Amino acid sequence: MGAWFQFSLLFVCWLAALATLLVFLETWFGLSGRNRFIARRASGAYGVITVFVPMYGRRHKLERTLRSVLGQSYPFIELVLIYCEENRQMAELAAEFRALRSHIPVRLVATPFPIDSPNDRIRALETAEPSARGRWFVILDPDVLLDRLAIEIAVEFAGSNEVSALALHPGLRCSSVMQQIIAPSMEQLLQMNRIASRREKKNADVDSSFLIVNREAFDVMNRINRLPGILNESGWSMWAYQVEGLRTFEADGFRWLWRNADVRSWCADTNVRRRYGSTSVGLTVLNAAVSLITVIGIAFGLIHGIANFTGASVLAFAAVSYTLMWISYFLFARRLHGAVWFAPLWVLSHLSAAVLTVLEMRRLSRATPGISHKEAQKTQKEFL
Repeated sequence: MGAWFQFSLLFVCWLAALATLLVFLETWFGLSGRNRFIARRASGAYGVITVFVPMYGRRHKLERTLRSVLGQSYPFIELVLIYCEENRQMAELAAEFRALRSHIPVRLVATPFPIDSPNDRIRALETAEPSARGRWFVILDPDVLLDRLAIEIAVEFAGSNEVSALALHPGLRCSSVMQQIIAPSMEQLLQMNRIASRREKKNADVDSSFLIVNREAFDVMNRINRLPGILNESGWSMWAYQVEGLRTFEADGFRWLWRNADVRSWCADTNVRRRYGSTSVGLTVLNAAVSLITVIGIAFGLIHGIANFTGASVLAFAAVSYTLMWISYFLFARRLHGAVWFAPLWVLSHLSAAVLTVLEMRRLSRATPGISHKEAQKTQKEFL
């Protein structure tokens, strides 16, 4: 019985080490060169940049976003605030920012319709576009915070590489110590689910949290999207069409823009590419089981020693899994400004994150009964 137990444990530890290695390599070394964003300070004059911010969501998040725009290093920026004229709270906030003394002029565009849904925000953007004076447009979500160099670096990259549209995906930052400990493991689980659902087509459309596009490309795509039967069925998208002379680029901009995230609503606050899929619950539970098996394997090897080949192999495979997860936690913690020092104890964070992730999946599935899971995720993101 002891021999069978050791052999079974060896087989399971081998599978766990192999799965951990594959996920680790896919996560950190499987990125294509297209997603690598090389940042440089602006070396030339790119003229005026117009920043469009549709005003919806929570006031305190929107206010922080607008202040980050006003603090940009690029000197030639104009800010266009788009709000529903019936929304008194947003109208008052827009008037407050217009009255501020700043080197950045603030323009207000009121719409007669609410801008809660993505299609409404597209209509609002088309309404505000004629009043813009910029050669480049930045379309920014109202919950994204910008580093002071974000717009300058983005326009230099797009201009010097002759890119018509650049979409940057924001990173995440947590404030409290507990969130900083659990956040890297939450992101690990989301990344694993994204890899598992890789067959789904990757989208890069109007949902991009930070999109910078030159005016000529915007006008071309705007005319195409206004054709009958197109605009009514799909949103404004640079990525929906292949047009000669227009180059698009998609990259991770976690160093230059981010969201202040909360582990209690991690899926809603994270990047729209990393949503939970139909198999996410099973994968999350399986990942937590692999973590426990890794610890059991190390404990078994340390207690029984490495006198025989089976015991030594169990310890080796378990140690490989533990080390890879340690390194992965460390790298995610650096990206999220999390608790890097907690990396040796990653298993405690990982089990807690698995429980929170499963509870979040259940909450999202019950949030809007009667519609599909994908629609529930989209609705959850809009309201938060």
